[in-house]
Amino acid sequence: MKTASNAIALAVASFAFVAGTAHAEGIGRSGTYLTPPTWEMINKLPDAQRAKAMDIEDKMMHMEMDYQQSVSQMAMKHDHDMMQMEAELFDLFKGH
Repeated sequence: MKTASNAIALAVASFAFVAGTAHAEGIGRSGTYLTPPTWEMINKLPDAQRAKAMDIEDKMMHMEMDYQQSVSQMAMKHDHDMMQMEAELFDLFKGH
């Protein structure tokens, strides 16, 4: 019974945390929109502006992909380096 109540308490605490950190859809912490404009808005633009808007969105998408790739590569390098240092420490303390 105690584990059931602990599980329920953990679930409620997790839900409260997630609900407390939720933001309005499409709006980031700084108040800027995270999602691109809808196609209805883009279709109302003149051809030159529509092409420029689509070019900007394409650049933003590539920039975000490059950023995510850099972050994941840095995280993998960090994990690898940490594992190497932990192995060195293990070897150092192995004989004691």
